[in-house]
Amino acid sequence: MRKLGMSMVLFGLVWLGTLINGIGAQGSAGDTPASSPPILTDADCVKCHPPQVEQVDKKGGKHAKVGCIKCHEGHAPLFPREKMIPQCSRCHQGKSHFTLENCLQCHTNPHTPLEITFEGGEYKKACLSCHLGPGEQMASMPSAHAEQACNFCHTRHGYIPNCLDCHDPHLEGQTFEDCVSCHQAHKPTEITYGADVPNRLCAACHEEIRETLESGDTKHAQLACVFCHRSVHGVRPKCETCHGVPHPADMLEGFSGCLECHEDPHNLIK
Repeated sequence: MRKLGMSMVLFGLVWLGTLINGIGAQGSAGDTPASSPPILTDADCVKCHPPQVEQVDKKGGKHAKVGCIKCHEGHAPLFPREKMIPQCSRCHQGKSHFTLENCLQCHTNPHTPLEITFEGGEYKKACLSCHLGPGEQMASMPSAHAEQACNFCHTRHGYIPNCLDCHDPHLEGQTFEDCVSCHQAHKPTEITYGADVPNRLCAACHEEIRETLESGDTKHAQLACVFCHRSVHGVRPKCETCHGVPHPADMLEGFSGCLECHEDPHNLIK
C-alpha cells in the first residue's frame, strides 16, 4: 500500500508539471492562439444585409458593378468606421460636382445613388455643377426663372413641372405642350418656335392682327403667322423675301417702300 501511495504522488506531480509548462507556453490557461481576421466576400454581406444588397442590385446604377467589399473594406469590430463607410471622394473625382460637400444631402442612400432627393433648403450650385446647359441658358437670358432655386420648379430630380402650375394661360384650353412650343423654360423671354405653331397661339397676344389677317381676301390670309414671322418672335421679313421686285425700278423710285401703297401686310391693299 505504501508503494502504491508513493506512485500516485509521483504521477500527480508529473501531471501538474506538464500542466504548468503548457500554461507557460500559451501565456495563461484562457489564451487562444492568435489568428488573422476572417476574409469576407460579397456573398457574406447578404446574410446580414439583404435590404441593402437588393437595393444595390435593383437601383445601384454603377455601384451595382462595384461589389460590396470594394466600398466596405472591413467590418466592425475589427475595423474602424472609415474602413466600413468610405468617403465618396475615394472613387468620385475629377469633376466639379464631386468637390461639393455633403453628398448625402441629395444622394441620401448610397445603395440607390440615382434616387436624388431635395430635403429642405434651396439647391442651385449642386444642380448646375451637373446641368451646365440650363445654367448657361439662364445666365445668357436673365428672367424671373433664373432668380429661383432649381428645386423651386424641379421638386424632385428629373421632374419637369407644368408651366400652368405657376403661370396663368394665355388662352382658354392652353396646354403645357402649347407653352413649350414657344417658350424654353430656362430662357422663357426668348420666344422661339417651329413652323407648325397654329395662329391661335399667336392670337393669345395678337388677336386683332390675327382677325385682320384671316379676314382678308389675298393669299396672305391663307398663310400661318409663322410662315412670315419665322423661328424667332418679333421677326419682320422684307416683302422681297417672297415677292422679289415685282415692279419696275423707275416706278419704285417715287415710293419709300411697299407699304406706302399696300399699307398692311396682314390685309393688303391690292
